[in-house]
Amino acid sequence: MPDEHVGVREQLIGLIRAKRLRYGAPPDRPTRISYLQVVSPESGLPLTKPGMWHAIDQALEGGVPLVPVTLRQPPGERGWTFKFPLAPSQPVVYVKLQIIGSHVVLRSFHYSEDDRHA
Repeated sequence: MPDEHVGVREQLIGLIRAKRLRYGAPPDRPTRISYLQVVSPESGLPLTKPGMWHAIDQALEGGVPLVPVTLRQPPGERGWTFKFPLAPSQPVVYVKLQIIGSHVVLRSFHYSEDDRHA
């Protein structure tokens, strides 16, 4: 199945690798970033910020399906979501990113509440 969002995927990967990273700031850009609650399958310890960004980069590089969303805050802006497990049979992580100018803004990173396992 062709990747219909290949340009966005490449842009996100490029911005992450260039360390053009930002975090949403409530109340205009609410966030839910809980990387310390996500356990690395390699170490059994909570992820670090660099570990979180590495996991996001690897999921994007691996072709995880991107889902475009229209954000409620700020109203009408575009974001991109995806879900992936850090390893087989591990809980699924939910990610929401936004591209603003020359930065990728992290809005969400936490275990998915919809499906706990892939």
